[in-house]
Amino acid sequence: MRKALLIFGIFILGSCAPQALYLLDIKEPVIPPDTPQRPWIMVGSRKWGSSKLFRKFCLQGEFQKILKQAKLSGPNQKALWEAACGPERSTAAFVKAYYSLGDENRIRLREVLETHGYILNEFPC
Repeated sequence: MRKALLIFGIFILGSCAPQALYLLDIKEPVIPPDTPQRPWIMVGSRKWGSSKLFRKFCLQGEFQKILKQAKLSGPNQKALWEAACGPERSTAAFVKAYYSLGDENRIRLREVLETHGYILNEFPC
């Protein structure tokens, strides 16, 4: 019984780890959830969220401006941009790059994102 509880506890703790971070564009009008264009993207994903928001955030360079304004180090900026917008982007890579930042840098990045009209979810378990 104890072993089963321990395994269950490990499963719950492991499942609590974030699998993706979602970016919400608060300037975007409310869009019904069953349409392909949504006011959010799963950062780094090739499938989930709005292609319109991806173009604005990544292809038009807004995320690069945000990273510079957040005053992150060059390697951190590069890792985050590549994970979110680069040719090999992935949600796992973005989560890893984001959580490799120190607390102050994560807070500063979220604050700069908010000044640009974005909310990055980071819900603690």
